Amino acid sequence: MAPSKEIELLGFMTEQKAKELGFTHHGSYFGVPVYIGDPYGQCMVTTKHPILDPLFDLMGVLEGIFRPLIHPENPAVFQFRLKGRIK
Repeated sequence: MAPSKEIELLGFMTEQKAKELGFTHHGSYFGVPVYIGDPYGQCMVTTKHPILDPLFDLMGVLEGIFRPLIHPENPAVFQFRLKGRIK
């Protein structure tokens, strides 16, 4: 695995930087890797790499369109998956 500095130079947010910004968990949003902070409260989310932002936004739009059609009885939510705490 590449050292932290090399990963950061490639644009990835490191676990250390994510923790400094208040993120506490690894997660995903329909396969898009994300960091999640305060998952049981305000739930802040960011992608692990900025190049994934448009895909993250697209998934949010698609979920906003299809979720009410498939589950009209449920309130609108985002389907984030927690994968574990940042070490």
